[in-house]
Amino acid sequence: MGLNLKRTMKNVAVDGARISASMGAGFVTRGVLREIQLDYEASPPGIRYPGDAKAATCISVDFDVTEPERYGPNGAGTQKLLELSEKYEIPLTWAICGKTAVEDQKSYQRILDSPVKQEIGIHTYSHMDAQKAGPAEYEEDIRKCLDALGLKSAPRTFIFPWNRENHFEVIRRMGFRTYRGKKRVIGPPDSSNGLWNERPVYYVDQKSYGAESLMIKYADLCAQTSAVFHLWTHPWSLVTAGDPDPMFRTLDPVFSHLREMKRRGDLAVCTMGDLADHFDAVGTTGMKPGSGS
Repeated sequence: MGLNLKRTMKNVAVDGARISASMGAGFVTRGVLREIQLDYEASPPGIRYPGDAKAATCISVDFDVTEPERYGPNGAGTQKLLELSEKYEIPLTWAICGKTAVEDQKSYQRILDSPVKQEIGIHTYSHMDAQKAGPAEYEEDIRKCLDALGLKSAPRTFIFPWNRENHFEVIRRMGFRTYRGKKRVIGPPDSSNGLWNERPVYYVDQKSYGAESLMIKYADLCAQTSAVFHLWTHPWSLVTAGDPDPMFRTLDPVFSHLREMKRRGDLAVCTMGDLADHFDAVGTTGMKPGSGS
C-alpha cells in the first residue's frame, strides 16, 4: 500500500472517530480506528490532567544511536527538536541511551542546557533488549546508564528499547513510575504492571513529511475524548539526506497547534514524568480520592 493511500486512510479514520466522539460524549467506535492499528479506550468520567485540563499531550524522544552513520543526524535532529521545544515552550521527555550520551556528549549537553524543561528518562546504557536479557543483566545495564548520565535527581520515566517490555519488577524496584508501552491507544494512562503506561498515539519519522494536518487531527481527537496525545520519535529519524529542515517544517505547525490548545485550556502540555506524578496523586480516575466528584 502506498504512503499516500495509507495517509488518506488515516485521515478518514480519524475524521470518522472525531465525528463519533462529537455525537456521543466522547464515545468513539473502535472499528473506525482498527484499520490504522490504533485502539481506543474511553477515559473515566470527570478525569482531569495537570492544571485541571481535560486532556494532555506528551512527546517522547528516543535518544539512541545504534548505527554509526546516525550520529550526525542524531545531533542535527536533537538541535532542531530543542529549537521547537524552546520556540513553543513545550517540554520533551528524552529517553537517553547511556552509550549515545557518552559518545555524543555535545547533543546530550545541549538537552541538559535547554532553558525549557526537558525530562531525562532512561533507555538503558547499551540499548539492551529486555526480552533477550535476564533481570540481573538488565538491571546492571540500567545502573550503568544512570552512572553515565550523572543526574542530580532520580529519573521517573523508563522507555524500553524497541518498546519490548519485560522485567517490570526490576523497573519498579529501581524507582521508575512510568513507561511507554508498544500498543498504540487513544485513551488515558493505563495503570498496569505497577507503573503508568503512557501509550503512544503517533510515531514521527521521515514518512510523516507533510502529515501536519493528520497529527493535528489526532491531537484534536485526543482533546475531544479526554485522552493523552502521545507523539514519539528519534532525532535521527527526522533527518533526510543530512537535512532536518523539511521534517521540521512539518512539525512546526503541530507544535504551534499544541501551544494554542494549551493556551485555550484544551489540554495540558506535559512530560511523561509530569503525568505519572499527577496520577500518582489523584488516582486512576483523575479525581482526588474522596473528592466525591
